[in-house]
Parts: sequence; structure tokens; C-alpha cells
Amino acid sequence: MQIPTDVRINPNPDKLPGGAQIQQILDGLAGWALFAALGGLLISVMVWSLGSFGGNFHAVSRGKTGVLVCGAAALIAGGAAPIINFFADLGSQIR
Repeated sequence: MQIPTDVRINPNPDKLPGGAQIQQILDGLAGWALFAALGGLLISVMVWSLGSFGGNFHAVSRGKTGVLVCGAAALIAGGAAPIINFFADLGSQIR
């Protein structure tokens, strides 16, 4: 029995049924993720500002943390496809 030495793959969601629907679902999930990041950012800014106004340093700290977390979430959600494509291209270069 001989093992094939030249195995190739070409990722293409159109080759299976439902590829277009999966793409629509992923686009919708990415939109929801960005909406959630925006909502969290607005809430965090309000907590930060109200905590600062009221002298509540714990609320200020939580607000700042929320701003950073929501910003990172938006960065990752918005850049998910290029990040995945970067690593897929990197993986295709392995010989």
C-alpha cells in the first residue's frame, strides 16, 4: 500500500450545500458582535464618567476596564476574517 505524498486542499465553501447560508450567518454574528461591543463601550463610558463625577474610584476602574475590553472585542470582531486569512495563507506556505 502506497501512501499519497501530494495531498492538496482548496478551501471553498461553495463546494458543499449551505455555504452561502453559513456565510450569511457568520456575517450576522459579526454584526451582532460589533453591536454588543458598541453597547458595552457606551455603558462603560457612562460608568466611567458617572464614577468619576461621583468620586467612586471602583466604578472608574471598572469603566476603564470595560472600555478597553469592548475596544479589544471590536478589534477582534472586525478583524476576524483578515486574521483567519493571514493564518490560512501562512499555513498554505508550509512545505
